[in-house]
Order: sequence, then C-alpha cells, then structure tokens
Amino acid sequence: MSSDIKKRKKHRKKKNGHWTLFLIIVLLTVAILTTFIRIITRDVSIELRGDAVVTVEVGSHYDEKGAAAEYGHKGFSLMRKQPLAVSISGRVDTNTIGEYTITYTAIHGKQERSVTRTVKVADTKAPEITLLTKEDYYTPIGGEYEEEGYQAIDAYDGDLTEQVVREELGDGTVRYTVKDSTGNEATVIRPIPYDDRTAPVITLQGGTEMVIDYDGSFIEPGFSATDDVDGDITARVVVTNEPGESADQLRYIYTVTDAHGNKATAERSVLRMDPEIPTILLEGDDTVKLVGGVWYKEPGYTATDRKDGDLTEKVTVEGEVEYWKPGTYTLKYTVKDADGNTATETRTIVVEGREQPEPVDLGDHAIYLTFDDGPSSYTQGLLDVLAKYDVKATFFVTANHKECDDMILAEYAAGHTVAIHTYTHDYSKVYKSEKGYFDDLNKMADRIEKLIGIRPSIIRFPGGSSNTVSRKYCDGVMTALTHDMDVMGFQYYDWNVLSGDANAVTITTEEVYKNVINGIAYNTKKGKSSIVLQHDVKKFSIDAVEDIIKWGLANGYTFYPILPTTPTVHQKVAN
Repeated sequence: MSSDIKKRKKHRKKKNGHWTLFLIIVLLTVAILTTFIRIITRDVSIELRGDAVVTVEVGSHYDEKGAAAEYGHKGFSLMRKQPLAVSISGRVDTNTIGEYTITYTAIHGKQERSVTRTVKVADTKAPEITLLTKEDYYTPIGGEYEEEGYQAIDAYDGDLTEQVVREELGDGTVRYTVKDSTGNEATVIRPIPYDDRTAPVITLQGGTEMVIDYDGSFIEPGFSATDDVDGDITARVVVTNEPGESADQLRYIYTVTDAHGNKATAERSVLRMDPEIPTILLEGDDTVKLVGGVWYKEPGYTATDRKDGDLTEKVTVEGEVEYWKPGTYTLKYTVKDADGNTATETRTIVVEGREQPEPVDLGDHAIYLTFDDGPSSYTQGLLDVLAKYDVKATFFVTANHKECDDMILAEYAAGHTVAIHTYTHDYSKVYKSEKGYFDDLNKMADRIEKLIGIRPSIIRFPGGSSNTVSRKYCDGVMTALTHDMDVMGFQYYDWNVLSGDANAVTITTEEVYKNVINGIAYNTKKGKSSIVLQHDVKKFSIDAVEDIIKWGLANGYTFYPILPTTPTVHQKVAN
C-alpha cells in the first residue's frame, strides 16, 4: 500500500472520531436539558376512581371509590412518579334525598390539586302494596265485599297505608293505588272472591220428631226448602226413609242441593210409642239428714217400665251433696224409656254440723302426747311404755301400714283416743279440693267406726293446718277446710310442742327428748298446756317417750288423751 493511501485512511479515521465525539456531546446536552426541564415542570395530578356523577338509592349504602394522585410529569419522563395521599371531604346522607359533593385533594409542597364527584341520593323505587287475606273468606254472590285489609310501605316514606286510594271497579275487582313523596306510583288489583258456600235451609212442618200410635200410619205433615241465591227450591227436595235405631223407629231423610252444589239435609224421626211413663222408686227416705260431715251414701233406687221392664241402670242422678257444708241439697233422679217417656223423682239431703262441747282447760301442767302417721310396727312397743306408767295418749291414725286394724283396736282397748289423721297421707289427693279431703277423712272414719264402733270427730290435718305444701294442689284449700271443720263440728288439733322427729336423718332420740321437755317447760311459763307432736312410725322418737314421761311425772305434770272437751291448739293458716 502506498503512503498516500495510508495518509488518507488515517485522516478519515481522525475525522470520524471528531464527529462521534461531537454527537455524544450533543446527545448528553439534550438529555441533561430534557431532564432539567422535566424537573422544573413536574406537577401534582389527581384522577377519580369511578364515575364523576353517581346515583344512589335512598336508604341504601354509598360505596366510596376514592381517587388516585401522583407527583411528576404528565408525559414521558425518566423521573419516577411519586404517589400522593388523597384527602376526602364531604358527606353523603343516604337517608336523605339530595345532591352531595365529595372533594378529593392531593398536596405536594406548595402544589395542590382537587377534583370533585357528585353523588345524587334519589328515590326511584315505587311503594309496595301488600293485600291481606282472611283464611276461608269469601263474598256471597250478590253480596258486598268486606275489605280484608292492605298495607303500603315505601322504602323512603315508610307506611303509606292511609294514603292508598281504594276503588271497586264494578267488574269484580278492587284497585289499590298509592304514590310516594317523589312521585313513584304502585297499583295492585284484587279479584273479589265471590262464592256461594251457604247450604239451603230445609224446614220440616210438624217438627223433627213425631210420635204416632203403634197401629197408626205416618202422614207427611209437609216441608219446604229455600236457598239464599236460588230462592224456593222445595221442588228439588228428595225424601227417603230407612229403619231407625229400634224396630219402632223410622227415619225420614230430606235432601236438597242448590245450583252451586251446596247440600242440605234434614231428618225426621217417627216413633211408634208406648204413651205411659216409667216408674222410679226411691229406697230409703225422701229426706235424708247428715250430721257432722258424714258423707252421703246413696240408699238406692229402682226404675221400671211397662214395656221396657227394668230401667234401673238407665237412671241418671243430677245434683251434688257437699256434705262438708251445712245446707239443703236436692238430688234429681231421671229415667227415660225407649219411647222417650221421662220420669223424675227427687230426694232432699239436709246437712248439719254437730254440736261441740264446751272446752275444759286442765291447766299449764297438762301434757297431751300425740302420735301421727301410725299405727306401725313400733306402735305396740309404745303402747307397752304408756301402759307401764298408766299414761293415756292420742293417736292420729292412717291406713298406711299392715298393723293398722290390730293396733287401732289395741289403742282403743287401752283407753287411748283414736283420732283421724288421713287414710292415704297422699297430699296430691287429700289437698286437691275440699271434697278430696273429706272423702279421704270419711274413708278413714268408716274404717275406725267399723273397728271400734265410734266415729271420731277429732282430726289433725296432714302437715298441720299451717302447711304450705297444699298450695301446690289447691290454692286456699286450708282456709276453706279449717272453716269447714268449725261449721261441721269437727275439732282439729295442731301442736305447740314440736319434737323435731320429722327429720330422721340428723336428729337423735336424745334431741327428741330435749326438744319435748324444753317445749313443755316453755308453755308452762306461758301458762299453757302442751300438745306434743311425735310420730309412732319412727323408733328413735318412740324410744324417747319413756324418759319424757318420767320427766313429766317427776315435775308435777299430768298426761291426758285429747277429748272433745280439750281446748284446741291452732296454728296460723298459710294457704
């Protein structure tokens, strides 16, 4: 290669290097200028999320979409844009119709930009009319519709029922219209439920029961049938007959159907009868006198009929004898023969209270030992102790133990007082009513009377007159019973010395003894005699009796059985 060529290549290379350097300088200058311009022209930009105008139904929820803001150049820039926080001001009350403006603001340094959104709260929903219906309601054909009721509720205005316009259109429908405060209107049409559900009426001349002689023939006395829609439909009546319940009875059936399918029937019973009435004979007296709460026992009766024979089992007895309350009661005995002839008789029951003797107070050193709930297997041992010291006591007896009859005889034979406590001691039966109590009492009185020949008039209520458990079965029953005792001549005795033996779990024989003597001593200080409550169904309590007697005799006391002349001790009635 020649030297000239080498010089030219070298020159071109040097020249190209100058241009390249120049170009690089120019590009760097442009980039620097652009960046500088971008820096000095950056700004805050903010845009809404969602629409600028939003409509919200009144009463619903407004969903705030918010806005987004940046600090930077709007066009292309090598500078990274900076997100900015957006503050929101303004309030939307979705419960009140109107236009609300929400303002969104972004700030960077001294630069600030804001945009707004318009929120319209509007009522666009019509009210809702609800038609009320009555079960099985209908309007008779030709009748006037009785409005069943309706309601109109608007989401914004609330209850608009009173503003409903109701129109009967004359075509068997009713139109209901209502507008809310913003002009939204609702209309509902109700078809009137016309129907004919009323059956015709059949009228039988001569009545539904006719009586003819055995040898006579039935002659139709006549009938008619009317319908509220069809009018007189007597001509449609169909008459059939069939045998009755007896050979002497014939049933005539009258049937008619109106144009709407409603059916009516009537029935006439034709009897061939014996005209004579039965005869009722009352056994015993026509007037029965009951004294002192003894229950009424029916003496009996018979009933006969010439045709039917013995009708005693068909006699019904009306009336009730409250044998625990003084008064005059009437029982009516009625019997009807197969031909419908009725006979009646009456019996009068006079209930009177027994006279009570004047009480005799034996002083503050009188002790009355009383024992409830027996006799039991322990009673004989108690009788032995009482006999040892020649002490008489009072037994308020029940029928709850197998020893009942033998021990009642033994108590009576030993000179003790046998009195009534209860037959069952079942509170649910005894205290369910006054009658329930007196039925129980008389059942026990019957048993005692059968054994010893005497019907006691001395009683003690289960739980005492102050018991509250009776409330569970009959409110106020103790108030009524204590009154009944007074008017009927019974003497009921509570107690004023409590042994405490009702609690067999925690109390001992020694504690029973102490409770009794302390109670007696207290009554003596108060100038009163003592009625002691123990139970001869509890051995630990019976075991204390001998020591109680010894103490009493040693301290100048006398033991007595309760008699009709013994002053009563009554506790405060709590039911």
